[in-house]
Amino acid sequence: MLLGPVNYEMVMIFILLGVLASTFSQKINVSYTTTLLILGMFITFLNIKLNFFPQASSLTSLLSAQLFFNLILPPIIFKATLDLDYNRFVDNLWPIVYLATAGVLISVIMISVLVHLFLKLSWYYSALFATIISPTDPVGVIATLRHTRVVPNTTSLIEGEALINDATAITIFSVLLIFRTSFFLVDFFKVVLMVFIASPIIGFVLGYLSNKLVTLVSGMETRISLIFVISYLSFFITQAIGGSGIISEIITGFMISTNLGSFKNEVNNFWSVIDYIVTSLLFISMGLVFNPFLIITYFIIIIVSFIIVFTSRIAIIRSLRFFKEGPYDYQLAFLAGIRGAIPLVLALNLPPLVSNGINYTNLIIAMTIGVASLSLIVQTALAQRRITKLSSSEMLNFETNF
Repeated sequence: MLLGPVNYEMVMIFILLGVLASTFSQKINVSYTTTLLILGMFITFLNIKLNFFPQASSLTSLLSAQLFFNLILPPIIFKATLDLDYNRFVDNLWPIVYLATAGVLISVIMISVLVHLFLKLSWYYSALFATIISPTDPVGVIATLRHTRVVPNTTSLIEGEALINDATAITIFSVLLIFRTSFFLVDFFKVVLMVFIASPIIGFVLGYLSNKLVTLVSGMETRISLIFVISYLSFFITQAIGGSGIISEIITGFMISTNLGSFKNEVNNFWSVIDYIVTSLLFISMGLVFNPFLIITYFIIIIVSFIIVFTSRIAIIRSLRFFKEGPYDYQLAFLAGIRGAIPLVLALNLPPLVSNGINYTNLIIAMTIGVASLSLIVQTALAQRRITKLSSSEMLNFETNF
């Protein structure tokens, strides 16, 4: 499980390693996030064999629920919100809402049934794993699609889904954990109320407040600092009362981004640096929790689980055809449905789950780490290959038309 406080000297070292990994990944044309993940795995392997870099394990504390939701995730969500193409987001709103709500629920049901049938897990633990692994991860998805402008409607669809669907999954996850000990209908409605009603209201209020305060202060540094504080407050306050900090911060970010005016570039540059640093630390941390012995023990289960998750993603994307035919590249849409940081954080922070002598916490953690790692490596590579092909086709069409 997770260790104690973060070793801050290690943070500086890993930021430097992130810079080097970024440069190296560009030269070999491999995803930056994949390079960081493999680097973290390699350091873990060296630690096991040679005790080469034992202090590095302190960085896994970033994957504790408290640090992840209070430090790592907010700047990634806020930067993604600033970069969002709101016109395309609105144009694709209903498919995005479908994927982020009904799509997640259908995915949970499909994965639960298949895991129960093929891996013989109980219905409860099948549903728990399905809920953890069903949402596409905003960190991995945004990092993969950040530099592409091909098929922009598909990009908006996938990014919009990834930003919103965690709220649905975390709601189901919370209800399942409540259900394990005791379940009252009022608890269910309380979770739904806090996530889907209170969270947007808090986000709107803080976004409105930020826009008013920005007009009262002068100086670029002061305004950026104010936005920085408000964006974190939006996330903190909502999480503290049991709502969705993600939804709240998206609303706050949307309101702020429409009021940036002449200093939008400066705000974007500031958040780009913060986003780069926390993303680097996050993906190396994910590599550091990769336990090869646990993965080997559950290897067959992990492979079967990945096939199940990947198959369910294809089915969900194909169901988009029930909407009017949209200008989407369906192949990119299911390849870019990457699982990553949020499923891993939920799994690593599970309470002890032991039944009939089986440690289901370790089993679900191994399944989640294995599926997330395969998703980040395999799906990211395939998605990038698809993006390259689409880019080439777009360029060819341009040259032909020209």
